[in-house]
Amino acid sequence: MSTAEVNGATLYYTERGSGSPLILLHGGLGAGAEWELIGARLAERFRVVTPDSRGHGRSSNPAGFLSYSLLADDVAALIVALELGSPTVAGWSDGGQVALELAVRHPAAARALIVGGAFPEFASSGLRDVHRDLLADLDGALGDEADELKGLHAHWSALVKQSGDMWLSYDGLADEAVAAIEVPTLVLAADRDEFVGLDLAIALYRALPDAEFAVSPSSDHGAPFTPERAPVFAGLIDDFARRHADG
Repeated sequence: MSTAEVNGATLYYTERGSGSPLILLHGGLGAGAEWELIGARLAERFRVVTPDSRGHGRSSNPAGFLSYSLLADDVAALIVALELGSPTVAGWSDGGQVALELAVRHPAAARALIVGGAFPEFASSGLRDVHRDLLADLDGALGDEADELKGLHAHWSALVKQSGDMWLSYDGLADEAVAAIEVPTLVLAADRDEFVGLDLAIALYRALPDAEFAVSPSSDHGAPFTPERAPVFAGLIDDFARRHADG
């Protein structure tokens, strides 16, 4: 792994492949390692960068808190630090929310977006309740994967606290902010997503002015990172990113 100093934090990231740049943003309580199966496939065509978000994995978080806007600002700064130009930015779950925030806060940072397993409003959508229930029994929700997930992070307890505060306080993006996102965007959905259902994914697709929509069959929220479904998600990402790659 390599490191970059970004907005006062040290971000760890993995870079592989060559070609048009593609950033993969992981979900909440995750790390860049989640993308291993997908990233290995995409590196055959793209310069793939998979960072650990601040406070996640091995990355530091001297700010002592997390917010989607701060994470988006980090991505914008990482793009500059690594001289990626105008990359395609793909995110799943919290990573998808960060991608949306990036497009709102830094409209010129990304050439195209891929937003999966995310929705820009937490209150009426039910996502705040989903996160509250998750925090109430986190070890139970993680099940057999709990120890493996915890092992990815240098500061697990702080990460859970900071992530929980972010999830339960997030105001979301205004409708007009989402409608102003002009870059081509692929809304990527899992047909059995227990967090962000198809109704929410379709609503996001309809709210964006230049959007495409793709659904992976037989897939829940964690499916993109499984050996069975990773090839499907990799193919969908590859198709969209290739069509919107730089020359």
